[in-house]
Order: sequence, then C-alpha cells, then structure tokens
Amino acid sequence: MAESSPKSGPSYSSLLKNRSFSFLWIGQLVSQSGDAVFDIALLWLVWVTTQSTALVGLTQAAVLVPAVLVSPFAGVYADRTNRRNLIVLSNVAQGIVTAGVSVLYVLSALDFSVLIVLVLLLYSCAQFYRAASNAIVPSIVSRENIGAANGLFSLTQSANQLMGYTLGGVIIGVLGLAVPITYDSLTFFAAAFLVLLIAKGHGQARPSGSPDGASSFTKDFREGLSYVRQSRFFLELMFLGVVVNFFATAVFAILAPYSEVWVHGGSSTYGFLSAAFALGTIVGSVLIGKVNFRAYVGKLLFFGVIASGGILILLGLIRSIPPALAAFSAVGVILAVVNVPLNTLFQTKVPKEMLGRAGTVLSASLTAAQPIAAVLSGVLAGIYSIGAVITVSGVAVMVATAVLYFVFKELRNVSY
Repeated sequence: MAESSPKSGPSYSSLLKNRSFSFLWIGQLVSQSGDAVFDIALLWLVWVTTQSTALVGLTQAAVLVPAVLVSPFAGVYADRTNRRNLIVLSNVAQGIVTAGVSVLYVLSALDFSVLIVLVLLLYSCAQFYRAASNAIVPSIVSRENIGAANGLFSLTQSANQLMGYTLGGVIIGVLGLAVPITYDSLTFFAAAFLVLLIAKGHGQARPSGSPDGASSFTKDFREGLSYVRQSRFFLELMFLGVVVNFFATAVFAILAPYSEVWVHGGSSTYGFLSAAFALGTIVGSVLIGKVNFRAYVGKLLFFGVIASGGILILLGLIRSIPPALAAFSAVGVILAVVNVPLNTLFQTKVPKEMLGRAGTVLSASLTAAQPIAAVLSGVLAGIYSIGAVITVSGVAVMVATAVLYFVFKELRNVSY
C-alpha cells in the first residue's frame, strides 16, 4: 500500500517524510552520480582510442539496444516478482559488470569488441532496474504525489548529471578513465544496500492470493503487448516517439566528436555540454514539478518537441562553445517540461499490476529506432559533417511533429 498524504496537492515535504520513498530516492541518487561520470567516460574512451564517429555511434547503439530487446521481458518480471528485490539484484549485477570494465581497462585488455559485449550486458541489467523502479513508485507514494515524485526524480537525476558531466570531463583529463569507471561500480553496490531498507511489502507486484499469481510468463508478456496495442493514445504516442527519438538520438550519439571537432573543445567541453543539458532539465523539472498540467499534457508534448527541434537546427550551425552551451541548456528545459507530465500520465492511466509490462513495451517501442539512428549518425557524420547531421535532424523533428499535431487528435487532447 502507498503511504498516504494530505489531498491538498503534490508536496515534496510529505514525499521526503515517506521512509520507503526516501530510501528509493537516495539509492537512485547515489547510483546516478556514478552513471553520469560513466556516460562521459564510455563514449570519450571510444572516441579518443579510435577517432571514429562510426564506432562512437556503434557504442551508443549498444547502449540503446537492450532498451528495445530486453526491456519488454524485464517488464514482465517486474510484474511477477518483488520489485524491491529486482532493483537490488539489478544494481548488484551492474556493479559487477562495471567493475569488470574497470579491471580490464587497467590491465590493457579492453579491446573494442570486449567493451561492446560488456556494454550490452550492463545496459541489459539496467532494464530490470528501470522497469521495477518505475513500477514501484505508485505502491510507495499516494496518487496525488506521483507527479511530485517524478519531478523530484527528474530533478535529482539532472543534478547528478550536472555535477557528473561537469566533473567527469575534468576528472578524465586529470586522472584518466579508470577512476570514474571504478567509482560508478561502487555506487551500484551502495544503492543496492539502500534499497534493501525499503519495506519488502512495497515491492509486491500483485496482491496476495491474486488469481493471476500463477499466470505464465508468455501470458503476462502478451497482456502487456495487448494493453498498449488496444489503446489509440499509446499507439499515437509510440509513433510520434519513434520519429522524434530517431532524430534526437542522431544528435546525442555524436556529441563527443561534436565537442572536439565542431566546437573545437576537448573532454572537458564534452562534459560541460552534457552538464548544460542537465542544468536545463533541472530548471525544467523545478518549473513543472508542482504545476497542474493535467488538462493539457498532449499539447505540452507537441509544442515542446517542436521547440526542441528548432534548437537542434541552431546546434548544427553553431561553431563555438558558449552558444552551444546555451542551446543544450534550452533543450534540457524543454525535455524536462515534456517528460515529467508524460511519465505521470502513464503512471495514472495504467493499472498498477500492469505498469511493468505496459511500461517496458511502450519504452521498447519508443526506442526501437534509436540504435539504428546512432549507427547512421556516426557513419553520415564521417561522410558529410557533424553539423549537417544535427541540422537535418532538427528540421525533421520540427516538420514531423507539426504534421502529427493535426493528425493525432487523441494524443493532442489527452488529459488525466
């Protein structure tokens, strides 16, 4: 049962008084502090050792593929097992894999093929964490505080990214790559311990004695697919998401070479650009966290995506660091303002016992084209230019979203 809170509206103070939510939040805060540094270290490692935009894109694709292939199955497990325990196990597994990357790098045994395998394994484990942590929230907090909880998660994730990205590039330049990778592995183990302090009952996916408790894995998997497929709203959201995420991924997959080649920086620049994006999401999360956006979630999505496409066009034309930093901050603000309401919408519309399956099916569909986009952007950036790939992506996002605004009436008018 979710812990109750006054029905006067979302409240950060009541959230932080909720013991189980606090442990979940702090555990996520700890693990994400390492993730942010690892994000910088991973793609920078590939870029400086290969100088190939194609291999950078391939690495980013390896990061994204598990979200497409593994997350639907992870969602089924999140609806069949104790979600708290699944979060703990996935954190431990990620800690072990990341430690393996660090050890192999120090021993000079980390060639590109080995790295790709480990990246696939690491982000496959992450899908179980994401499915379970997203699905457990409505069991821990009251309905009126779900929006505030998502806003707080977004805010602290962005704060971690801001610090991790800012320091990550500097740390790599001063101490090398082994230190941030090792730190990331330790944060996973610390997070696992904190999540163990959550009351075990909050992790239960189904009520005790539920007749569905003995249902087969295949049946549960099909139910998740069926739930999403039968909703016109979700189908429209999936289609728009596939289009938008394809071109957005094309931009972020080549951010490391963009930092060095296009705006003439280095590892610190890569970190600062990523941090600027995170700073923007912090601002956006603060702005949207306590806003009553129920009546216009759909319109907020469309106009936000169109605006972000316009900024991507500017990014492809910018050739210096200061305006690039400002542009990345603006993109971060817009995406936070869009993503927090959408996540809240999903959590309030989908039955609690279906959140894991439906959520990961939707997530897999939204990210299905991202690995392809990452590889293509790396290849095309090498053939043409980094700026051309980014500018064309921005134009495509704006045009496609503007057209779909008039076509997708259900998504445009959705509320909760």
